[in-house]
Amino acid sequence: TSDRPSIDTIRADIGTAGVKEAAVQTSGDKDVIIRFANQDGIIARDEGNKVISAFKASGQDVTEASFENISGSIAKDTTTNAVTAVIIAIIAIVAFIAFSFRSVPRPTNSWRFAATTILALGHDILFTVGAFSIIGHFFPIIEVDALFITALLTILGFSVNDTIVVFDRIRENLRRTPTKSFEDIANSSLNQTLARSINTSMMVIIVLVSLLLLGGASIRNFILALTLGVAIGTYSSIFNASPLLVSWQLASDRRNPQPVKRK
Repeated sequence: TSDRPSIDTIRADIGTAGVKEAAVQTSGDKDVIIRFANQDGIIARDEGNKVISAFKASGQDVTEASFENISGSIAKDTTTNAVTAVIIAIIAIVAFIAFSFRSVPRPTNSWRFAATTILALGHDILFTVGAFSIIGHFFPIIEVDALFITALLTILGFSVNDTIVVFDRIRENLRRTPTKSFEDIANSSLNQTLARSINTSMMVIIVLVSLLLLGGASIRNFILALTLGVAIGTYSSIFNASPLLVSWQLASDRRNPQPVKRK
């Protein structure tokens, strides 16, 4: 439109057209993005025409820039691709961590580090997807698309990096202080890396929040997913990954008691 009306006015015109479950989102200085509920192309096109007619009837100068219809099969393909991409990334991460930590002192195990990392990552991904589902229920403009898949993979990488920093310090301290208990070493390692993890994450979150508030509508969902994922990934690396590793190690020590000294 040449002079964009308020969101309430646009929604009122859409209601006048008899269209339900339409999400309205501004874009740029004059554009408006309107999303209809999932349906076949013919019905969506008819509803689009009704909305445009309602706008013109209310005296607004409207020009349709583009019309797209995303079918259920495309949405299903997007979901399949997302799951496949995440699974491939997780397998690669497990192999990488197990290989990188292969020299960890006994009786700890490199595969235990890898599995614990994946459990923490699973928590991060489920939180992000769940949060998006809840937000999308109340705000229909939130949707899962190709950028959301990219955000999930980025979250995986960021969370792994944060967790490995802590785990690498645990490995170093296991070599330096072999007579200490595993839980004491893990606690010391967390304290040594805590400030670094929080400061790094806060800097990233500040940038993401700025983009969320000032960035364009086209990347808003992507930035929102990243913000949620980075925040929960920082929490998970500190409060989930290391405690899980310690609990697993203690359970293993109880089943297979060994001398405290580690070679």
